[in-house]
Amino acid sequence: MNSRLLGGILLIAGTCIGGGMLGLPIATAQGGLVSSSILFIVCWMLMSFTALLTLEVNLCFPKNSNIISMARATLGVPAEILCWTVYLFFLYALVSAYIAGGQDVLRGLLQSLGIEWPVWLAGGVFVIAFGGVVSLGTKQVDLFNRILMTIKFGSLFILMALVASHVEMENYLSGRAVYLLPALTVVVTSFGFSIIVPSLRVYFHDKASDLRVAILAGSFLPLLCYLAWDAVIFGAIPLKGNEGLEHLMQSDQPVSSLVDSISYYVPATIVIILTKLFTSICVLTAFVCVSLSLSDYLADGMQVTKDGWNKWLVIAVTFLPPLCIAVFYPRAFIMFLSVAGLCCVLLQALMPAMMAWNIRYTQGKQLTYQVSGGKPALVLAMLVSIIIIVISSYYLVIGAS
Repeated sequence: MNSRLLGGILLIAGTCIGGGMLGLPIATAQGGLVSSSILFIVCWMLMSFTALLTLEVNLCFPKNSNIISMARATLGVPAEILCWTVYLFFLYALVSAYIAGGQDVLRGLLQSLGIEWPVWLAGGVFVIAFGGVVSLGTKQVDLFNRILMTIKFGSLFILMALVASHVEMENYLSGRAVYLLPALTVVVTSFGFSIIVPSLRVYFHDKASDLRVAILAGSFLPLLCYLAWDAVIFGAIPLKGNEGLEHLMQSDQPVSSLVDSISYYVPATIVIILTKLFTSICVLTAFVCVSLSLSDYLADGMQVTKDGWNKWLVIAVTFLPPLCIAVFYPRAFIMFLSVAGLCCVLLQALMPAMMAWNIRYTQGKQLTYQVSGGKPALVLAMLVSIIIIVISSYYLVIGAS
């Protein structure tokens, strides 16, 4: 495996295995392990297929084309306007969630050292420190991400092995599948990596075969991690109780609270250290990968290149709005993951299928790469996406009322 392919796989895995993974045990706890696992697999299949469709459509356009250009050329001006509004909200919601998670982790680490920072300072330092990495470009983000992913996988495997020794089988007996419906948005977002496909296309110099491998392998790794992570967390932490998973759903600081719960039920120093290390890197890798996608999206939408003063304009527009949201609404982590999930299904599942249909069967373009499955696969992807959107919208309205 060449170095660039490995980097692409890890960038996709890093986009997935982030704040969404930390929120999964909290969001899916009431559904139980078996039902949650089935949901993970279904969402992975849908989002991997539509990510390949995104690649198919993107390869029909010049390099540096992003979702705005693709939507305008395939679905017209209304779709372009929809992308500008919903996709921008989606990416800002994700970056806001990861900044909220990052400042939460940073404040928690400082509090353990007896240092108390206000939310605005923790958020600002987090963005300045790691937003600077994003400003350097895809190659530097790739190198930074490789280091973090190596540490992340190592700490995760050791952590899961240690926590697994404290699993109580009766903890697996609770949960009902119907309670997973409100968690659809969080699970879908955890596989919402196709935002980085246009950036990777440039990085891979249009080599479709390597991009396909990167998409499939890079998304399968998170699936395995999610299944194992939920299994050990569900087994070690009960659903009920002051430190239980249901209690975490109401927490203002869910990331820190999850760390506290793991530490409570698995009281070992090494577990506490590994948990804090793993949660910190989860938020960080997702933050840099999603922020890279957001900056490329904004550059495409504003029709500017990321150099000179334009580069700093793009960076400012990328980070200032989500930083303000995260500072003034610190509970943004779980809430924004839920809202972003609804946008994710619309823009990363339904719209790629619609764009691929238009490219293939309406415009009849010659494709350099085409995903298998034909019309039945596209119809099924659109149907499943619409069902998820309807269910998720219902629960978001219920939750807001």
